[in-house]
Amino acid sequence: MKLRKQDQEFRNPRIFYPDPKNADLDRVLVVLFLWLKTGGMRPATTGRQKTEFEKVDVHFKRLAGLPGVTGFAENGEIARQWLETDVFDLVNRGRPTEAIASLRPLHLDAHKIRVAKYCRDYNFADALYAMLEYGEGNAHKELKAYLERGRHFQTGAKLDLETLAVLKLVEGVADMHPSGEKITPYPPLCIGQSRVLCDDIERILSYQDVPRPVMIEYLRTILGLHLGIYTLRLGRQLSGWIRDCGSHEKCRSCPVYGNSEAPFSDCPYPVTFTTDMGGDYRSRMAQLSQESAASAYSTLGDFIKSVFAMNQLLRYAHEEKISDDPLEVPALLANPTPEFESDFKAVLKQIRSLNDDDESLAPEINAILDAGLSSFDTLIELVTHVRQAHHIKYLVQMLDKLFQKNSPFGTLVQGKSKANPRRWHLGGRALEVLVQLAVLKVRDTATGRRFETEPILVEDFLTWVEKRYGFVIAPAVTDTGRKPISLDEHRAFRENVRALKDQLREIGFYDDLSDAYNAQTIRPRYRLRAEESAP
Repeated sequence: MKLRKQDQEFRNPRIFYPDPKNADLDRVLVVLFLWLKTGGMRPATTGRQKTEFEKVDVHFKRLAGLPGVTGFAENGEIARQWLETDVFDLVNRGRPTEAIASLRPLHLDAHKIRVAKYCRDYNFADALYAMLEYGEGNAHKELKAYLERGRHFQTGAKLDLETLAVLKLVEGVADMHPSGEKITPYPPLCIGQSRVLCDDIERILSYQDVPRPVMIEYLRTILGLHLGIYTLRLGRQLSGWIRDCGSHEKCRSCPVYGNSEAPFSDCPYPVTFTTDMGGDYRSRMAQLSQESAASAYSTLGDFIKSVFAMNQLLRYAHEEKISDDPLEVPALLANPTPEFESDFKAVLKQIRSLNDDDESLAPEINAILDAGLSSFDTLIELVTHVRQAHHIKYLVQMLDKLFQKNSPFGTLVQGKSKANPRRWHLGGRALEVLVQLAVLKVRDTATGRRFETEPILVEDFLTWVEKRYGFVIAPAVTDTGRKPISLDEHRAFRENVRALKDQLREIGFYDDLSDAYNAQTIRPRYRLRAEESAP
């Protein structure tokens, strides 16, 4: 069935910044660094780069000739392979059409060597910048300050070889300047998730002496995880608003703050993930985790339908010069204006006229048209029926990328067979990031809020990771988390906690020296004291 273009548009910055696609998170970071550099303003165009700008050899030769660079000419093949592997992000690697997408996201200036047609972020960076900008604290300023360290080689910052190479490569490359057009004019609808993200960014940046590539991996994991959780939470939020014909009162004055012990305890739209820490996808715990993942992904259909509904309500409110605040427009469903029904009846008439040449509409379409629904509901059902499969396909790809499926930094795994579907699982490096955040304690000092590291009990970590991110590893302590209901499930959760301890031991955070409760502690890898941690 043919639809008008404006009726099938999905992305709307007032509701959801990303264009759901299969985006590479490293490329998302490069674009995010550009937004940090320009203060959230779209850069003015400087014209298209020459074709040779996309080739590694051109930059290799220029780098080899720069002052202070030695050994490249004598070890050309090794140096070139190093650049291709550790410094540049390439597309079509090893093929005749191989080209540069961008530099690796190791410094704020990495965007200077970026080929836009290959380094596409599909507006993921817009969503992340909006979360950082409209959240709490100075996370985006602190992140920018960290990423631009060492730019002039005079700050005394200790930089790794790859970051030094990035800085040398961008020497003399024209910078981009803000155009005055803001990329994030609207705040995220779920401001609570944004606040928790900002708090996590401030926390992780307290590890100033962590090697730069490791810190970038931490940041990529945190940013991807929060945007993934935000997407799932937003789906519940919008579906709830449409179902209740009005936004929730707690969403109007969000009670979620990143520095709370249980940030989402008062959130009306909680999300939880039953998480398997073992490696056997046939275990009982893995089955519970698979069910949890399937349940989370099954809500994408409701998410798509609610986005289409919100888009139509915003369009109508704008045309009728009513408040087009996303928090206000769902109330139109409870108290529609006199013109509400006639407006959407006219839209349906236009859609029917587009399909006059189609003598046989699908039975499903005719069933929707003849169901006796209101004009608004009929329109939303039609658009959802026609476009849902397309958007679900790309939303699934988007979430898989954000949760870094099958990666050590991921929170999701999936096998190749139908018997091994998606399940929530914390990879070793993802668990490392969460532990690094969990062992940080806030201290108020004369110069402001600072962080220091302290050991944490395993049981306290399990509670923390559930209340903050929704990962249920042990029997849930929150009302919405999974609790065992049989002896078999009790046994599964007990084995799951044991698997977590084994993984913590493998990554060097835990030694099981005693069965005593107060001896089962997770030790910080880095020692921080409040007076020492960087602002």
